[in-house]
Amino acid sequence: MSLRLRVRFSKIGKIRFIGHRDVARVIERAVRKVGLPVSYSQGFSPRMKLSFGLALPTGYESEAEFVELPLVTDAVLDAGPVIVCRSGAHAPCEHEPAAAPPSYCTIAGALSEALPAGMEVSAATLTEGRGTSLQAAVHSCGWQFEIVDLDATSAAKAVADFLAAGTVVTERVHKGETVSSNVRPSVEVLQVVGCSDRGAVLSAELSATPRVVRPGELVPALAPAHEMGIARRTHQWTSGAAGRAEPAVPAMCAQRHKETISG
Repeated sequence: MSLRLRVRFSKIGKIRFIGHRDVARVIERAVRKVGLPVSYSQGFSPRMKLSFGLALPTGYESEAEFVELPLVTDAVLDAGPVIVCRSGAHAPCEHEPAAAPPSYCTIAGALSEALPAGMEVSAATLTEGRGTSLQAAVHSCGWQFEIVDLDATSAAKAVADFLAAGTVVTERVHKGETVSSNVRPSVEVLQVVGCSDRGAVLSAELSATPRVVRPGELVPALAPAHEMGIARRTHQWTSGAAGRAEPAVPAMCAQRHKETISG
């Protein structure tokens, strides 16, 4: 039986400025410190097998990052938090309803303590089988982002104009070249949800297929004279036989401490 631990973690504050490779190294150190029985690659220089969700651009925040850790299923930990042992025992989260899928607050807490400030684990769920990779499974992402020095009324008008348009062409740099594309079909939801000390705060659901669209592409179309402030990924959505879902949902105790973009 192939078992994987699917971990949901956040990246909030100054740590948003470290890149994806640095995040992978930080996760590896935390996993080693906690002592989780994770599989390694073979060869001269074995590496921990980590599988991440969609990469987060440097400078963006997130409360919905995901990594999967394939487990050595016959391992038993003598010390520290035990996820799974030969008997299949686990430690479900005491804050979840009895009918909920098992979550692992003990593991989430241990990993959070091993991670630097700004990174916190909000869910850890055991899954079976290989399945589709997280990157391939995600079809859209939820976002919150600021438009600096734009008031809510002006932002609402910009959003209305954007949604009424059949075509919205934006430019982005891809592999050193400037590429123009119509992003309107990729915007499933767009609305103003409030203001921070810096400007209007918008919420959006943006498609991840056939390519990932990010808030930074929308701001020039919404308010050309303004810049994007803090942008935060709030969800990564998948779809399947059970309908729309997230790869791992935060435990109820983690949701109660959920932060919002503010001054």
